[in-house]
Amino acid sequence: MIRLIIRTAAVLCLPLTAMAGPTTRPRHLPGQIIVDPANPAWLVRYSADGKHKPFFMCGPGDPEGFLHRGKLNADGTRDGDQMQLIDKLKLTGANCIYLQAVRSHGGDGDKTHNPFIDHDPARGLSAKVLDQWETWFDSMDKAGIVVFLFIYDDSALVWKTGDVVGPEEKQFLDGLVNRFKHHRNLIWCVAEEYRERLSPKRASGIAAAIRAADEFAHPIAIHQNHGLKFDFPDDPSIDQFAIQYNVKTIDQLHAGAVKAFADAKGRYNVNVTEVAGHGRMSDLRQANWAIAMGGAYVMVFEMDIASTKSSDLEDCGRLVQFFESTAINRMAPHDELAAGGTQYVLADPGRSYVAYSAKHGGKMGLKGLPAGSYDLTWFDCAAGNRVERRGVSVAAGEQVWEVPAGLGAEVAVRTRMAVK
Repeated sequence: MIRLIIRTAAVLCLPLTAMAGPTTRPRHLPGQIIVDPANPAWLVRYSADGKHKPFFMCGPGDPEGFLHRGKLNADGTRDGDQMQLIDKLKLTGANCIYLQAVRSHGGDGDKTHNPFIDHDPARGLSAKVLDQWETWFDSMDKAGIVVFLFIYDDSALVWKTGDVVGPEEKQFLDGLVNRFKHHRNLIWCVAEEYRERLSPKRASGIAAAIRAADEFAHPIAIHQNHGLKFDFPDDPSIDQFAIQYNVKTIDQLHAGAVKAFADAKGRYNVNVTEVAGHGRMSDLRQANWAIAMGGAYVMVFEMDIASTKSSDLEDCGRLVQFFESTAINRMAPHDELAAGGTQYVLADPGRSYVAYSAKHGGKMGLKGLPAGSYDLTWFDCAAGNRVERRGVSVAAGEQVWEVPAGLGAEVAVRTRMAVK
């Protein structure tokens, strides 16, 4: 039987048995990232008054070995650069790190890439290792950086129990969940490229075990190999499709995100987490906006933080800042509403819109607008500059506006019906 060791600090003294089952009402934390109760196609930040705040995520989809970087100490902890990477990210507004708990046992790491005492699953979780992870997660959480925590790397398989989650694995999952579920900026992910070693039934069982142990109901994702067909569209324990989509062009990325959003039919949200060569694209900012305008969160593969230009991270931060100033959790892709030089559109038709273009030619617009008074916020995607236009009178139908002077080639404009 696996021996579980957890920290005894008061805030973390949580029972190892499940505190809440799937049918129990969640006990969300103030400001926690949750699935939008009104629209599971998006995540929001929880507010007890029901006025949840829009949330957007864009940032590094690496380094997956974050938790295992640096010289290995005798007690299993690491002498690495983790805190330096977090501090670098804090300055930019990019708001996630893609990291993995278990990379051994067939994964991409070596035999030490796990949180077990002496790296032996039979000896249970190491309190010292989890304590060190907690220092990093706490720093991320306080800065609003999402801990996107994979339980397993691709091909990692610790317990050979077929389609079922055995008692040792269940106790391991409970230990991880109970140790870290107090964080507000946390998304669990069952596994990377899960089918390499897990059956759909086993993967679903892992998600269910996480859900049962987490009374705060943090979102749960799962990652697949290349493609847009999701294996778990109606699984009550899985909230997010972490997409791998290895295509070559920005338009293909946008079209893939649009299709994935449409296929979800509001049942789950989508996150483009892995695109071959994504972090090395010369037009990376445009690629990120194209994905976001398709209705997906953005995690940039090969953006390892250490070698990433701060300017690329800052571009992610500006994208996050812009979308969190909109009602994105009420929107869906509506490129058919594009007019003028607009390329892509997200909209809650009749209420609010986001139009984007990297080749606007000086004019951008929208089709199908109801007549009324609108507030427009123009945004320079490269520089972050804003231009406000309030109370703009619009006739019903198509409307095209001049892009304000001083804005660059990549522009987004938020258009919303003015509050009377």
